[in-house]
Amino acid sequence: MSGVSDPNRQNMSEFVQVNRKVFYAAADRNKDVILEQLKPILDKSRLVLEVGSGSGQHIYRFSKDYPNVVFQPTEYDSNLLTSIDAYADELNKEGYHINPALELDATNSEHWERVQKVGLQSQDQQHQQKQVNSAATPTIHGVYDLLITTNVFHISPWIVGQSIVRGAGKVLRNGGRLAIYGPFKKDGKFNTESNRQFDETLRGRNPSWGVRDIEEIEAVAKNEADLKLDRIIDMPSNNYMLLFSKVAN
Repeated sequence: MSGVSDPNRQNMSEFVQVNRKVFYAAADRNKDVILEQLKPILDKSRLVLEVGSGSGQHIYRFSKDYPNVVFQPTEYDSNLLTSIDAYADELNKEGYHINPALELDATNSEHWERVQKVGLQSQDQQHQQKQVNSAATPTIHGVYDLLITTNVFHISPWIVGQSIVRGAGKVLRNGGRLAIYGPFKKDGKFNTESNRQFDETLRGRNPSWGVRDIEEIEAVAKNEADLKLDRIIDMPSNNYMLLFSKVAN
């Protein structure tokens, strides 16, 4: 499978569905600790892209604290787009800014072009609201201040993770940030025995899945996306957050 997620992805976590909304227990548990690490970046952001938005719970939570930020959710599993938009509708009625969810297969260059185009449109709207001359709006370089992706790399083929990093290099503005959250290895080694067992379980479910190595991600970021690894943050439940910045080119 070439996209961000697998139809069996929702089996990786307890979930329920009420009307249009899907609720993942795991997403509910980690949303606040992820937000806490993202706040210094979100404080300075105006346009944020999420890759692999899942049910929409994370972007709903992040937007609640940042009503002036425009969030763009995306998801490979088209069945989840309705749930994302259902969460967004609640906040948008109150004046928040979550764009309609876009389908994104990270390996599809046309999907990234669409994401970039929507970002440019959102940026144009922001400039117009501030009465800034539209001629000053960049049309070549990336426009997003932050790209967030959580718990995607280990439940998708490695080509998907690579494609997300490459895509980030295209759609992030110079100085923009990429935040990747999930379980990872360092120098090929697991940080806990439980993560090694988790990796075995993942590969048993799908041979193309598995816990990725930070150094391999960093190599793609540096060599193919003009992204520099700034920080590796220890997170609860034996996870990490990897923070990259877009280098001016």
